[in-house]
Amino acid sequence: MKQTLFASLALVFGALFSPAIAAENMDHSAMEATDASEAQAAAVIHAIDADAGMINVTHEPVEALGWPKMTMDLPVTRRVDLSTVKEGSNVVLTLKRGMDKKFRVIAIDPAE
Repeated sequence: MKQTLFASLALVFGALFSPAIAAENMDHSAMEATDASEAQAAAVIHAIDADAGMINVTHEPVEALGWPKMTMDLPVTRRVDLSTVKEGSNVVLTLKRGMDKKFRVIAIDPAE
């Protein structure tokens, strides 16, 4: 009886928390929540892949785009010099929607 109860509780809690865990690292770079084509976001850089032109960040909510606070990978344009930023840095990202409707980082500035 106790095993059935524990198994049932584990199943319920797993179902409740799975969407939250899955959403944590979602790539929302192609989201079209608003018509905004450019926005800024306060963020912390977790990883930098200069060869791939990608950064992994946790950004605060981006109201202009309808994005909640989340951790995600973002592509960076070639004009951004990734050698000037370090993992763990607090920054302000400037995001711009490309012709393919995906957002890219076009500037990274230190947070004040």
